[in-house]
Amino acid sequence: MLTIKYYQDFAKILDKKIKPDGVVFGVGVTAFMRFFAGLFLDNYKIITFKDSKDNKVLQKYADEIFILKQKKPSLKLDFTNTNNILRNKTVQNYIKAHKGRKYLFLYKADKNIAKAIKGLGVKIIANSGRLNKMFENKVNFRKQLAMVGLTPIKGETMKFNRFLNKDFQCFYSKYGPKFVLQLPDFRLGGGKGTLFIESEKKFNQFKKEAATGVYKNKELTCVNITQFVEGKSCSVACCATKYGTLVSKIQQQILDIPQIIAAKKGNGLFCGHVFGNEFKPQIVRQAQIIAQKLGDYMYKKGYKGIFGIDLIINEKENKVYPVECNARYTGAFPMLSMLHLKYKIIPLDFFHFLEFLHIPYKINVAQLNKMYQKKIQGSHVILSNIRNHPIKVKNELEVGAYRFSRNKIRYLSDNIFYEGLKSNSDFILVDGVPKKGAEIKKWSSLARICHVLFNGNILKANGQLKDKYFDIVSVIYKIMFNKK
Repeated sequence: MLTIKYYQDFAKILDKKIKPDGVVFGVGVTAFMRFFAGLFLDNYKIITFKDSKDNKVLQKYADEIFILKQKKPSLKLDFTNTNNILRNKTVQNYIKAHKGRKYLFLYKADKNIAKAIKGLGVKIIANSGRLNKMFENKVNFRKQLAMVGLTPIKGETMKFNRFLNKDFQCFYSKYGPKFVLQLPDFRLGGGKGTLFIESEKKFNQFKKEAATGVYKNKELTCVNITQFVEGKSCSVACCATKYGTLVSKIQQQILDIPQIIAAKKGNGLFCGHVFGNEFKPQIVRQAQIIAQKLGDYMYKKGYKGIFGIDLIINEKENKVYPVECNARYTGAFPMLSMLHLKYKIIPLDFFHFLEFLHIPYKINVAQLNKMYQKKIQGSHVILSNIRNHPIKVKNELEVGAYRFSRNKIRYLSDNIFYEGLKSNSDFILVDGVPKKGAEIKKWSSLARICHVLFNGNILKANGQLKDKYFDIVSVIYKIMFNKK
């Protein structure tokens, strides 16, 4: 039985590592998004698609990195995701070649993945697709809030064909001049199923585009209409355990940065996080209550491990509004876990794996949740191709830490951890950093380039990048693509 009270208890495990009763494969498009468990798990291997520059740096944190694109250089997947990686025969043969018990650590599971791995004799470290749907469905979420004694944002759910018969005035009279449409049929994160309606023109434009009941190639069955709430877009990362729900510090979401994501994709588009902003105690307490009530309910229904809750925080009113549940690993990871290491806080991932690997352990949730409120500081953004055509990498940038000065960047080391950032002019390039000649798909496809990690808060009060960080991003684009 592992008794985990203090960071020192976890630090001892970092030295020796947990030995699971089999091999654990972390599966992802890039190795970086699955590397962190290798810090505390023995016999941990990564299966990835991209043959990117950071694989060499990440080798030291896994027993092996199996790179599909390296094995099959000419291979092109219809869509680069975990499902298609696991369907590949080369990957399946690699998994089958390992004897004994086998586990797959995934971002999330669904019925397609269940079909893909049938016959491989593996167990999944992820909740079932059924549980994901249960808690990520935006209609269900409003009902679940009420069931656990929480109040959702003022709003209603309507069948989509009925919604099409309503005019702007109908909702204006209930919710005011600005309101929000949530499309529950869009289950992927990143804001693609959320529209902010601030005019009759925009409302009618959406109705016109969705007049057939199909929007952005997705058939719509219903819509949530809610009041627009002023405030910061935030979230908390959580871990549902047998002892209760662990809740991280509130993190601010970075949204709609035109330099790094195409505005054509929609509203509320996820670009990264600022970690460590301080909020009043009553706001922190509200966020914890929301997370703990939902997390405890989710655990009773069979869900365990990591999840996230999106929040709107109105600091003037000292009010926290729950928006939606992300029943999966979220875009805060592994960056949040890397920051936890820096500040000697036990990463949530650790408890996620204890739950799924059925390793006996004992914790005090209240004591740990005090630890998660310790001061931390850092940010990250995801760079992507914002152009309406694919772009090719002209010049390679190394993986690791850089320093920005006088509109130039200087490479420091292959460090990928926040500890190595010594000033607010330092940053880290990691996560699929492309090689020369690599093609980045156009904005409408999966156009990610890489992650950039920063030491402090990179946002102005209006939610846009501070000038220094805008300049850093511009220099990275300019070097990689010979373009601003």
